[in-house]
Amino acid sequence: ILRERLGDVLTDAFRAHVLRLLGHRVDVTEWIGGEHTPRNTMIKAVRTNQRANLNLWAEYDALCEDWGVTPRLAEMLAPELEEARADAMAYENGEDA
Repeated sequence: ILRERLGDVLTDAFRAHVLRLLGHRVDVTEWIGGEHTPRNTMIKAVRTNQRANLNLWAEYDALCEDWGVTPRLAEMLAPELEEARADAMAYENGEDA
């Protein structure tokens, strides 16, 4: 049971992080009380086009390395993530205003 719950929480954390990296404001909330279902998390994302800073990218990279995973969502959105990372790096280097 604990392994399953950890997997659920970790998956949701990665999903939320990927959405933030792609310019969304993300809220993770309890959808239905835990007494009804163990899987009760809602991830609400609103596109803001806000560029993720390099600290957020470093946090994501550390999570992937620490857990030894590449989230499936990140694989599916690889081109978009590569573009967002390049944008963040260019902005941090003063190449984009």
